[in-house]
Amino acid sequence: MILVIGSSVDKVYPTLLSTLREAGYPFSTIDEDQPERYAVHRESAYGRTTYRIEGTGTKNPVGAMFVRHAIVRTLDQTKISRMNLLQFQLNQMLLSTDCPVINKPTNAYSNYSKPYQIQLLAEANFDVPRSLVTNVPAEARRFYEECERQVIFKGVSNMLTLAQVLRPEHFRRFEFLPHCPTLFQEYVAGVDYRVHILHDQTFVTRLVSKDEDYRRGALIDGESIVTESATLPAEILEKCVAFTKQLGLVVSGIDFKESPGGRLVALECNPFPQFTFYERRSGQHITRAIVDYLGQHQVHESNVFA
Repeated sequence: MILVIGSSVDKVYPTLLSTLREAGYPFSTIDEDQPERYAVHRESAYGRTTYRIEGTGTKNPVGAMFVRHAIVRTLDQTKISRMNLLQFQLNQMLLSTDCPVINKPTNAYSNYSKPYQIQLLAEANFDVPRSLVTNVPAEARRFYEECERQVIFKGVSNMLTLAQVLRPEHFRRFEFLPHCPTLFQEYVAGVDYRVHILHDQTFVTRLVSKDEDYRRGALIDGESIVTESATLPAEILEKCVAFTKQLGLVVSGIDFKESPGGRLVALECNPFPQFTFYERRSGQHITRAIVDYLGQHQVHESNVFA
């Protein structure tokens, strides 16, 4: 049986469940937006730790898991505390489970720091943009001039921030910089590529948007984004697969920018990509490939029951 841990509000969750039904794989779910429904019990006997999860409606051994944790969408402190406790217990379970997991949160820590991840991408021989993390206004201005006034800025953590081109009208906001370190990078204008990696498989999506961050364009009513299935050089895709495995991930989404001159720059790697956004626009069957991977790699003996 496949266990899906996530959020019913998240767009990936219902698509994954629908595809599991169509494929005929038995599955169970944990909807973290309703944390009061579940309890995780840990048992130890004869040197083996077993986890039993109440609230799923089944008590079957779990052969594989898909994890995409819910994010807090409420100010209700009771609900926040319950969600935090449930996710803590689930993460403890995920540390010692002996079945395949897409993806273990412990292998996603590089995404919590964009500068650290950029360093890892550079060490893996990807071309990366010149980058600066600073809370010193003078350093930000120096970097702006050093990059010939072609700079974008965004947050340094895994919290969603949309990249913006740095313009002179933004300089007045530098007074807030001492209180909020920010990531500045050379701006590479051009088309976007998202490469989804599933073990040894790759799915390349090309995106063209008027906005420097196509995600902002997707949020603007009426903004058209040209999205299509594409390809990239084999050596790039091989590095994407190797980098994903290096992080201990089964699935990832790596973002690139390609300049008009053909320079391909790696921006970041998402360990919990919202692949449904891309497949819906490009026609690629990423969800089905993930479902088949889970179904085909299930273990017969498990220490998790749900």
